Amino acid sequence: MESTVINPPELFVGKAFSQTFSVEGAKRLVFIAGQIDCDRDGRVRNPGDLEAQLKGTLDNLDIALRAQGATMHDLVKVNVYIVGLQPAQTPKIRDIRAAYFNAEKPPAVTLVGIERLSMDGLLVEIEGIAAL
Repeated sequence: MESTVINPPELFVGKAFSQTFSVEGAKRLVFIAGQIDCDRDGRVRNPGDLEAQLKGTLDNLDIALRAQGATMHDLVKVNVYIVGLQPAQTPKIRDIRAAYFNAEKPPAVTLVGIERLSMDGLLVEIEGIAAL
């Protein structure tokens, strides 16, 4: 499988995401449902703590990917939903994501601020698509 990242010079190039990501020759796509920072019994692990939830959610995303024989470096598209997202939080969110994603070819990422998620105390949900 060959992947290509192109960040057009006319567009913003930020940390921990790519503007465009193409894949040729992928044998399989893996779609990961929205992951949250909860234990296997569905209890939120770090209610109200954005940074801890972001890390826990990314850890769960990694577990889900590995169950399909993929890794975080196979991600090509990620959607991140944050309750009450404020612009000042974006640099920290990018820094945390950068620790998990492929530094040379980070996935295309959409970061969306939302009003609420499905459980009280839950602040982050992340879904992804990997190409193998």
